[in-house]
This record gives sequence, structure tokens and C-alpha cells, in this order.
Amino acid sequence: MPKTKDATDFRVLIVYPNLPLMLVPALAIGIFTKILNKKGYQVDLFETTGYLPQDSNENSSPENRVKYSQARDFNYERDLGIIPMYGDMKEDFREKVIEFKPDFMIFTVVEDAFLQALSLLEAVGDLNVPHLIGGVFPTAAPDRCMEFPAIKMIGLGEGENIILATAEAIRLGKSLKNIPGTWYRDDQDTIHKSPRGPLVDINDYSPDFSLIDDRRFYRPMGGRVFRTMPIETYRGCPFTCTFCNSPMQTSQSKSSGQGNFLRRKGITELRDELREVVEKYKPEFLYFIDDSFLSRPRSEIFEFCDMYSEFALPFWFNTRPENCTEEVMKRINEAGAYRISFGLECGNEEYRRKVLLRQVSNKKIIERFDIIANSGIAFSVNLIIGFPGETRELIMDTVELVRSLSGFDTLTVSIFTPYHGTRLRNVAVRNGWLDPKTITVHTTSNSLLDMPPPYLSSVDIDGLMRVVPLYCYFPKSEWKTLRRAETDDDEGNKILAEYMTIYQDEFLGMTQDDKKNILIEGGTGCRSNPKDSFFVSAPRLTESQLISLTP
Repeated sequence: MPKTKDATDFRVLIVYPNLPLMLVPALAIGIFTKILNKKGYQVDLFETTGYLPQDSNENSSPENRVKYSQARDFNYERDLGIIPMYGDMKEDFREKVIEFKPDFMIFTVVEDAFLQALSLLEAVGDLNVPHLIGGVFPTAAPDRCMEFPAIKMIGLGEGENIILATAEAIRLGKSLKNIPGTWYRDDQDTIHKSPRGPLVDINDYSPDFSLIDDRRFYRPMGGRVFRTMPIETYRGCPFTCTFCNSPMQTSQSKSSGQGNFLRRKGITELRDELREVVEKYKPEFLYFIDDSFLSRPRSEIFEFCDMYSEFALPFWFNTRPENCTEEVMKRINEAGAYRISFGLECGNEEYRRKVLLRQVSNKKIIERFDIIANSGIAFSVNLIIGFPGETRELIMDTVELVRSLSGFDTLTVSIFTPYHGTRLRNVAVRNGWLDPKTITVHTTSNSLLDMPPPYLSSVDIDGLMRVVPLYCYFPKSEWKTLRRAETDDDEGNKILAEYMTIYQDEFLGMTQDDKKNILIEGGTGCRSNPKDSFFVSAPRLTESQLISLTP
């Protein structure tokens, strides 16, 4: 008979592999901590956010944002109290495991951090600690995960029920073979696949951040630093963008018989959670992590605004421009919205509609950004470059659309990342532009696609990454010089530095409240003649190209 343990003697180590110096702690850590503590277990945390790679000069993603003038400069130690660590992460993890003596380890991972998680697991493989690997990547690519012998068990989909069922099975010496939502590798290397259980009621879960270093809650927003807490108001996304893996959750949930993955918290439950977080952690700022915050009934938005008035904390959220009306923006502004991020991604209507499956016209985008700009809420516009089948002409269409928009505070540019579970990853693999075994890295690194002409090469994409915000700001008479700045050599870097200095001083400023210098000849946030707006983009792709790019 397997040995059992009292719950109070049972030790669980939550492991959070993370990209270097990425800000805002994962909400899953807080939720899992609360679930496990409520059961009476002894719970601890090991996270890798503070570790910098020992064998690489590559910047972290936040540092790259600053480097390319997509975010304002900040200092980890001076502004956030975070001192980057240069020690041996795997050695430190092994010491943590030996010292804490966990009975069970839980890893929550996205694809960008999966190889890091694997290296940690391999570092303690001889200690034979039962473990569960969950998160977006195992959900999207369970077969790929189980190709690695070090991994014995993965969880698919939501983890709230899975972690507790697995912990209890280990504590009570029961079999791990039939836990809903898990794949388990036994001692004979046989993989047992269990169907998923029901979706959780997200109203039942709120976070406990007690294991997280207090310094991790400080982050820059709009040029200022706030003590910031993440909040979830709904789970899932109603849209079907082909570059995103959120639609995967929806389709998997339906195909497994779980029902609709998209669920919103009740306003009463959300108020209770906000009260708990505000009273316990004293945040200065709230960070709503929903995929698209305003993609909900207007009556519910107004109900949220009425409820939120009792907290009166500034907040950030991500949403889409087509969800913004004058009345909604007015109410959100009155409620305390400090900053919003909008995903624009691509400026060519044909590509955006037929390849990305974003069914909104340039005209509507431009009109909605006029409303957004007039609301008085600071906002950023997010772009993606290097999509499968993307050409320079398509990227310059994106630049033209951005130049037709009013009033944004910053412009962020990411390189397309072919995440497992996205339809565009399948397009890239199908066309031979991506090795199907590839596991991704973060979105300000080099492109992972190897595309032939006339499509962009990885070098082309890296060059454009440097300069796209400058194309959006400076007059077209400067574009010939800016193109030379796309090349990473002495002359190109000198030109880039000169233009970046002007952009940072005259447009970006120190905070989002600084008055911006808008150039007369077009440029960011300035449309001197609305007739010049990029309402219509030319078709760029042949019929055969569109067929090859259709998800």
C-alpha cells in the first residue's frame, strides 16, 4: 500500500519559468497558490524572471521595447527595485528542490519558456519528484511535449481542478493514470490520455500573491511606475485571429464537449475580488489581463464602470478599436482608465481580412481611433510584422494606416511568432517556411520564418523592426535615409541613433502626459487633410498566394 501523507505535511513547489525580466506576475501563480493553501499544503515558489542568460547578449523583451523607442526608458534596479541575477538558474533550482523537499512540483509554461522549463526539470531528474507541466504550450502541443522523456505528466486546458486532483492522488498514493485533463507517462513509457473534465467557474477563484516577491508588482506605465496587480474579468476571446492561440482554447473546448470557453465574471464576484486585492495588497494600479476587455455587452461595461467607482484606481486594459464608441469611452474614462492597448497588427485590408481573419475596414479603424483619441485616455497601438507571406509593400501599408491615426502615445512592433495552436503556424509549416519541430522564442527576437523572395527574409524583418515607428513619424522625404537605418552596421546605426533621439525627445517624451511635437508633413497622430487618410489599401497578393496563405 503506497504511503500517504497528511495534507499539512504535503509540500508543493510551484515553478514559474519566465522570459528574462518580463513584468507583471502570472495570475495563475496567485490562483494556484490560493487553491493549494486552502487545502492545507505547504506551498513555495521558484520563478526565473530575474535571471539573465549567462551565454547571451540578447536583451529582454522589455529592454528591446526601450531600445527601439517603443517604450520609455526605465531602470530595473533604480525604478523597480529589481536586481537582475546572473547566477546559475538550474543550480539554484536544484538547491531549492533539495532544500524544500517537494512531494509535487507544478510548472505553468507558455511556449517561449518551455525549453527553460525542460532544462529545470532535467536538472532535478535524478531526484524523481512527481511533476505536472501545464499552461498554454502543453495545451496546444501535448504530443510535442511528451516527446521529451524528462516530462512525465502534462495538464491540458484549465489547471484549477487538475492541480488539486493530481496533488491529492500523489498525497494519497493513488494512480495518476485517469485524472481528467492529463496525459501521464508510466514506468513502461506508456502514455495514458484522460479526457478533459468540465470547465471551471471562474467566479470561484481569486489570487493569493503571498509567495511573490513584493518588488515584482512594480512596473512602468506611460512613463510612471505603479504598484500593479493583475486582474482577470473574463476568460477566453470571442475573436478568431489566426496569429493568436486564444481561438485554440475555444475550439478545443467545443470539440471536447466542455462547452463555451468564453466566460465572464459576475460584477458582484468581481467587486468582491477587487476589494480583497485592494485591501490586502494596496495596489496603485490594476492591470486587466483579458484578451479584449470591451468585447462584452455595453450594459455590462456600464455596470462595471458603476461598480468600479468605489475603487477609483487607474487601470489598463487591452481591446480592439471597433469596440469603442463615444459613450463607452466616456464612461471608461470617468471610471479611471489610465491607458489602453489596441491591436492593429496589419494595415492592408485584403491581408487582414483574408489571412488574419480580422473583419474590419481601414475606414472604420480610422474613424474609431478618432473617437479613442478624443476620449482623452492615453493609448498605444500594437503592430506585428513578418507574417507568413508578408512583403515590404504590405508592411508599408501598415505604416500608411498608422500615419492616418490620431493621438496615440506609443507604437509597439512585434515580430510574428509562430506559436503552436495558431492557424498561421500551420500556414508557415505547410509552405516550408518553418521547421515543424520549432519551439518559439519571444516576439522581439529574430523572425523564425525562412521565406523566399518576394517575401521578407529574417534579415529584412529585423531591419524593419528597428525603423517602423520612425517611418510612421517622420515625413516621407526622410524615408530614403531611414531605409539606410534598417541595416545593422556603423552607418545604419549612426542614422538610427540620430532619428531615435529626435523621436524620443519630440514625440515619446518622459511620460504619456507630455505634449507631443507632431510633424507637419503627415506623421504620427497627424492628419492635416482627412482625404489623405489610408481608407483603402491596394490588393497585394495573387490568387495563388492567397490560397497558400489561407489558414
